[in-house]
Amino acid sequence: MKKSSLILLFALLAAAPAFADEVLLKDPLNRPTWRIINTANFAKVEKKVLYIDNDKQYFRAIPNTLLFGTKLKLQVTNLDSTPYKLGILVYGKKPVRHFSKELTGTGEFILELPETSKSLGMLIVGKGRYTNISLTRIFDNNYTLVPYPAYQMCSGKPEPVSFNLFHKGKLVENAEITENGLNAVHRPSGAVAQAYIVKADTAEFDAVAKNIKLKEKHCILYLGDSLSHYDLGFNHVNKLEYFLNKYNPDQAVIYNYACGGDDIPRIVDRLNGKARGKYKDRYHDLATRKYDTAFVFLGHNDTKASSGKNYKVPIVTPANQRKYYIQLFAKLKTLGVKNVILVSSTSSNYEVCQKVKSLKRLHNMFGIPEHQENFNKVLQQLAKENSFYYMDVYTPMVKMGQAAKAKLLNPKDGVHLSPAGHDFIALKTLEFLRDTKALR
Repeated sequence: MKKSSLILLFALLAAAPAFADEVLLKDPLNRPTWRIINTANFAKVEKKVLYIDNDKQYFRAIPNTLLFGTKLKLQVTNLDSTPYKLGILVYGKKPVRHFSKELTGTGEFILELPETSKSLGMLIVGKGRYTNISLTRIFDNNYTLVPYPAYQMCSGKPEPVSFNLFHKGKLVENAEITENGLNAVHRPSGAVAQAYIVKADTAEFDAVAKNIKLKEKHCILYLGDSLSHYDLGFNHVNKLEYFLNKYNPDQAVIYNYACGGDDIPRIVDRLNGKARGKYKDRYHDLATRKYDTAFVFLGHNDTKASSGKNYKVPIVTPANQRKYYIQLFAKLKTLGVKNVILVSSTSSNYEVCQKVKSLKRLHNMFGIPEHQENFNKVLQQLAKENSFYYMDVYTPMVKMGQAAKAKLLNPKDGVHLSPAGHDFIALKTLEFLRDTKALR
């Protein structure tokens, strides 16, 4: 491995969030969620206790995608003395059920995933009254497993992928790493990793990327929502980093701190240490390095609107948007960031977004064009007032026409990016950097 490549590995390592024994689910048992598998027959829940009165397999889904080698611990307490078994249903190449031995009282089932699972199912078999149900990922956060290259998009033969183990930031020589294709695990610590290779025609990307010249190493901070957080490892941010380095080897490193569900108030709160929820610690090491440039890519959570107000008022009004962005700029300044690129909201597939109108309960609608366009106007004004860059991806999407635009978006929600959408945003970002020389 080249020395410069190893330096990049350390940079990638620093971006990895550190959580010890991550709780994937702690079931509050406040409503019926466990059902007989493959049926709609739910078990009774009362006063935070799950009641199972037969020996059928009861199931609860977990939507997380988890990598090969991930070590999981499922725990429950049966308030009765009756025996039971715990299980985990792994949705890999095909669904496979794994079960514990017979248990009583408080019990646990530990499973190391034999393959990457697109989602999971927790299983309980046996009569009883169950409480204290939790699913935890077990690992030692002093260790990090890093693939290199982490992402490749190529039309020909890809580079071979290697995996490197670090302990507290230092490379571990001769580590016991078990590989399974593009996945790997260090079993003693529970550290897992996956590399991504996308086979595609790269001519359009190459034509742009080869005209972006970085004279020195450039450190980039990415703040955003689920459009940059989902599909982590192969989304538009990963594509951008790959093509920047393809023609400027090891000169660009991107620290992607995007969080699903974020809007501008939530980002400011998290930067100020006031965030709540499962991503409250995502910025734990954000301030430990200096950044040359920051991308801020938001809009859909900011512009969603409630049926309670007839969708007329976005959750973040233009006035509040301006207030919080100004607070963000001040925070970025304290981090030494001088170069800021404000990215517009993407356009939505509004026909899909409107389907939520059929719901009878109070709810939010995403992707309302009027709110998105007002959001983007404020961004343009802020960019001009602060001598920042404004990158418009909304207008090009609208100009594509409905049919072409729809292919860039998830057909189920009309907002999140499809694989083609990630390609589109990555390419537009490369074009913007080529034309503006924003990374000079």
